[in-house]
Amino acid sequence: MGKRDQRRYQRIALNMPAEVVINSIDIVPATLVNVSPGGLAVICETPVQTGDTVIVYAQGLDILPGRVVRHLPDGFAASLILSRSHRKKLIEQLFLQTNTDYREKVNERRATPRHGQGDQRNVCRLTDGTGLYVKIIDMSVNGAAVDCLRKPAIGSAIRLAQRQGIVVRHTPRGFAIVFDDIPQRRDKIAREDPAGQNAPGTKARRA
Repeated sequence: MGKRDQRRYQRIALNMPAEVVINSIDIVPATLVNVSPGGLAVICETPVQTGDTVIVYAQGLDILPGRVVRHLPDGFAASLILSRSHRKKLIEQLFLQTNTDYREKVNERRATPRHGQGDQRNVCRLTDGTGLYVKIIDMSVNGAAVDCLRKPAIGSAIRLAQRQGIVVRHTPRGFAIVFDDIPQRRDKIAREDPAGQNAPGTKARRA
């Protein structure tokens, strides 16, 4: 990947424990300092040479193969060698790594019963007003998966029907949305105070 392409991506600071395979031979402990879909920086005591091939393993991220492009005072920087699909997957993983609230919601969605929507179609709206004609594959209280020719960027705010959410993952046919938790908070209030006596905007009754 050229320098111009590398500059397209923002580096995400992680400071994660990792392992590095150098030239398919040595496996050494390291710390993944930052990463983007174009490259990464690693703290590593084992010396490497410019041009060495490396494979970085870190929990929560896919395998990261690359080539050393420069030395750092306590490690090295490498340019990643990724296919287009691998790069898209890494973008999704980095989004979830840096947005813990949505990572938890993705896990909740996976554990929540989903309901197929048959051939139900709807329009998603982006914040700039763009409408996307989608087919809803399945939906749960926490999110939805849709078929759509266009795939908004990971992290894009989007509205599906009356629910506001965030695009968290691309799929072969479209994308997945995790809904914001406002409706869930309302449900919690309703369960704890079914009469609505302490709901926002109401006055508590005196005992």
